Amino acid sequence: MPPRRGLAATVRWFQDSVVAPHESRPRRLAPADSVIWPSGTLQPAQRVKIYADAYFARLVEALEEDFPAVCRLLGHRAFHGICRGYLERHPSRSRSLNPLGRKLPEFLSDRAAARDLARLEVAMSEVFDGDAVEPLKPSDFGKIAPGKLARARLIFVPTFRLLELDHAANAYVDAVRQERDVVPPLKRKRSWIAVYRKEFQVWRLDLKEAGHAALSALHRGRTVADAAAAAARRWTGKPEQLQSQIRQWFGEWVSEGFFAKTNP
Repeated sequence: MPPRRGLAATVRWFQDSVVAPHESRPRRLAPADSVIWPSGTLQPAQRVKIYADAYFARLVEALEEDFPAVCRLLGHRAFHGICRGYLERHPSRSRSLNPLGRKLPEFLSDRAAARDLARLEVAMSEVFDGDAVEPLKPSDFGKIAPGKLARARLIFVPTFRLLELDHAANAYVDAVRQERDVVPPLKRKRSWIAVYRKEFQVWRLDLKEAGHAALSALHRGRTVADAAAAAARRWTGKPEQLQSQIRQWFGEWVSEGFFAKTNP
């Protein structure tokens, strides 16, 4: 007969018994038959194993939901094998499943294409879960005097991420998320992407290298003038077209809600 335990102690033992089999660090736990009764058909350890297996399967399922493009690229069986290795190294430490896969890109460091897809899908998850902040509106932006605008430092909303990747990941993610039967090849090609949330939806905007350079400068806390200079260093078009292009970019970025406010 299992000895009597308090409810809190039993709950802690059960939680540890469900989680411990899937972690690399060893734990010393009381054997199941010292805590719970057998059922009509199962021994105590078998009863606990059902919950431990179901818990782990749910974690793998959550990763597959968050990384459909990575799963499509690697294949279902290979992806599940990677998930198991990942979860042993990075077990869930949160009551929420939202941060579960945040370290997957670094875990895939030896698989460059899959890592880029994972980086993009992590950015999408982070943006989806980010805090809502009132964005700078075009009318607000238009009120900034030109002299002050050049010295302004634009602060990004929390629901914005800026990526530089080695593969053309955006088109691949598009095809997977739209559940197309045929996906484009994941070409090795430098790409620049802004990921952001607007009107409760996550959007992805492909950028030119010069546009990314400008946004990157702003993201590092540089001024608008510094951002324009950064864009000029990466601009490959006609010099006389750069100024109008920068105005167009800033108009689009403000309209899409990239910025929260300005600090002159």
